[in-house]
Amino acid sequence: MTRRVTRAAVGQILLVAALCLAAAEIALRLQQAIGPLYDLEAATVDLDWYSETLNHKPKPKESFRFVGREMYRELDGLAFTVTYDDLGIRQPVTHAKAEHCGRQATLLFLGDSFIMGYDDEHTVPNLVARRLLRRHDVCTTVYNAGYTSYAPAIFVPQARKLMPILRPDYVVVDIDETDLVDDVYRYDSLIDRNGRGENIGVRPSPPLLAFSAGLIAMRGHWLYLHRLVDKLWLTMVTVPRLLRERPVPDLFMVARDRDPTPEKRYAGEFAIFERNIAELIGVLKQTVPGDRIVFISHPHFQHLLPPGNAERWNDATRSAVRKVATAHGALFFDSTPDLSRRFAGHPQDYYLHGDMHFNFAGMDGYADSVADFLATTLR
Repeated sequence: MTRRVTRAAVGQILLVAALCLAAAEIALRLQQAIGPLYDLEAATVDLDWYSETLNHKPKPKESFRFVGREMYRELDGLAFTVTYDDLGIRQPVTHAKAEHCGRQATLLFLGDSFIMGYDDEHTVPNLVARRLLRRHDVCTTVYNAGYTSYAPAIFVPQARKLMPILRPDYVVVDIDETDLVDDVYRYDSLIDRNGRGENIGVRPSPPLLAFSAGLIAMRGHWLYLHRLVDKLWLTMVTVPRLLRERPVPDLFMVARDRDPTPEKRYAGEFAIFERNIAELIGVLKQTVPGDRIVFISHPHFQHLLPPGNAERWNDATRSAVRKVATAHGALFFDSTPDLSRRFAGHPQDYYLHGDMHFNFAGMDGYADSVADFLATTLR
């Protein structure tokens, strides 16, 4: 009698457990269909970004949508698709032409998300080309090779690849505050160097690779419960462990430092950063002379706050770029004084709220400033 009751109890427990698991499986599939509230399909995840040379590369086509009135203000709801070719050049290439041109030039822009831009119309390279034509009678073909989180360490192998193929007349390189920390803490340990010590590639970041590969592996499980366990382990154990092994500090830790000589306090970081810029200039000079290499710099709105404001950022990173560029015969343009005038004491109105990037008005101002400078150098 006892044995039969025990078996019955076990059977009931197993039945309840099976029903609970089945209910959980159904619930996970339903939330995936109507939401998802917690994505267990990762349908858009792939390894198209994977690159042993550039750490990460643009996907051939990627769609974006700005969501959030507080951050994006009048740009809330903007949807656009970004397309790149096999070389990592944003498409379409800008051809700003007229029947009669006072001057003509081909420009290659290197940079991060500030150069990558938003929709096809609102990118700094495209806007610069339009203004050069309209205001300075300069016809251009402009290649936009900017992509999110690129920095001088990545520009070096990128330039090795692009320069012999595109052979531009001028190269315009946008470097900002985020690039110093990216170069030192994100990319330096991933650089592959040849026997001469030259940077020939920047391997993928382990946390990013593990995350993408883990989500792709997760899709191979038929049971959504299995997928749930895999994703929780990936996001709560695997990736955090890798991030702890490769911590990336505040991107603006140098810019907001109140030390009167941050370049001394962060001497090791600046040495790595400046080495990468110098190496980039050396690679570019194999195709164009130094006076056709133009480094441009844009401020963040904290750089434009009044002197004495406790939130005002220093110009240590910008000064380092200027020093290396001029020492190696390249040109340097700092748009900060011009944008301070253009933004008329209200710099926060020209940036996304709570985000480092320009809004459309800020991008227009920066493009105007860069175009006016380039017009004095293009031959």
